[in-house]
Amino acid sequence: MTRAQLDRTDQAARARLEAALMRRRRGAAADGIRVLPRPAGELRFRAAVTQEGMWEGLADSAGPAPAILAAVRLYGVLDVPLLEEAWNAVVARHETLRSSLRVEAGVLTQVVAPTLRLPVEVIETAAPEDFAAFVWEEGDRPFDLEHGPLARLKLLRLADDDHIVFLMVHHIIGDARTVEVVVRDLGAHYTAAQAGVPAPLEPLRVQFADFAAWHRERLDGPRGVELIAYWTERLAGAEPAVLPDDLELPPVPSQRGAGVDVPMPDELYAAIRRLATERATTLYTVGLTAFTALLARRSGQRDICVRAPISFRDTSDVRDLVADFSNDVIVRTDLSADPTLGELLEQIKAGTAADFARHDLPPHLLEPHLPDPGLLARLFHVQFTAEEEFDTPDTLGDLRMEPLIPERQHVLRPLNIRLRHDAERAHCIVLYRTEQFTAGRIEELMREYHGLLAEMAHTPEHRVFG
Repeated sequence: MTRAQLDRTDQAARARLEAALMRRRRGAAADGIRVLPRPAGELRFRAAVTQEGMWEGLADSAGPAPAILAAVRLYGVLDVPLLEEAWNAVVARHETLRSSLRVEAGVLTQVVAPTLRLPVEVIETAAPEDFAAFVWEEGDRPFDLEHGPLARLKLLRLADDDHIVFLMVHHIIGDARTVEVVVRDLGAHYTAAQAGVPAPLEPLRVQFADFAAWHRERLDGPRGVELIAYWTERLAGAEPAVLPDDLELPPVPSQRGAGVDVPMPDELYAAIRRLATERATTLYTVGLTAFTALLARRSGQRDICVRAPISFRDTSDVRDLVADFSNDVIVRTDLSADPTLGELLEQIKAGTAADFARHDLPPHLLEPHLPDPGLLARLFHVQFTAEEEFDTPDTLGDLRMEPLIPERQHVLRPLNIRLRHDAERAHCIVLYRTEQFTAGRIEELMREYHGLLAEMAHTPEHRVFG
């Protein structure tokens, strides 16, 4: 067989594989997620298994409500009544935004109102620097889970042609992707209303209630048994990563924290993108490998566990829903052989592929099967994620839009690194507990992290422990 014939055979095989994967993905949505009957009035359905786990956690937590925060700054003359109409069109589109949660007959139940109108509160403020204080105060204001609403949209007026739109969604009905969905839908409805035409959004085939029923059925079957067996074996003997902190914890720790946004040098970003391409992997794997090596070098620990948030948005049917499709996975890495950085990258590439293929078991369903009931909470104290910058438009009608990053004064974990990137640049958002880390220590760790990324890209033959 000639080289050309081999190439054609390889391309045909690849095409068949891709077609099979696409059929599998479409089939999972079309054949698996059934649309539940919708009554004329309120819709009541058993909450998702992930929501039940979060509800249990809320009962045990004294901290602020877990929430997704986002903000955009709008430059230009804003039509506030039109913005409120657009917001309520989004509320009408997504059942979760009209939901509340309550325990009925011993079962956590999500109740969806047939209609709901939410106001947009306008707050007069003198200067942009007032925004940080506003976020701190607003972030501590609780949600009423039993009566709703579980999302708030507020408008800070800096001037007649300068506003900040602030969104806060309880984590029990939203994840990071929710921000993209809301901002996109809000912009579509606002722009269409300005032009006097319908919003150009495809109807949603399913809602979160449909997904919740599908996911529960899936976990109640053989898939649930498989996942429990995999994770109990995977985490046997696991220990929390030793944190490179520099302060002694008080007797009663709090969630008081801070955040820092660290830009990545352009030449370093270009180098790790090349590395990811050469190794046929992702920036996530590259970033996690460097973080794992950093924790190992700092502590000498040979068994590193890192919490990795994973999204359930595996099918196109749920991609554009306002809902929480996130779950927690532990990536465990064995460094006992003192691998080179290149070997460690390949090891984590393979390990995450196996772990992420089994991402759909909520921790509260796994915990009863572990010998130590407090293990997961201890393993979750250090987190890494990498994600593309939110795919949000640059304009809202004729207004220029600029995304902002609201900072809360509370953080859920002692150390959390988020590698954010787009086609041109990258940066790390580091959230940390101020009772465990000084600002100087975080700066030092990020210099080391950048140094490790460069070492991986240029001298992958270096060993983790030297």
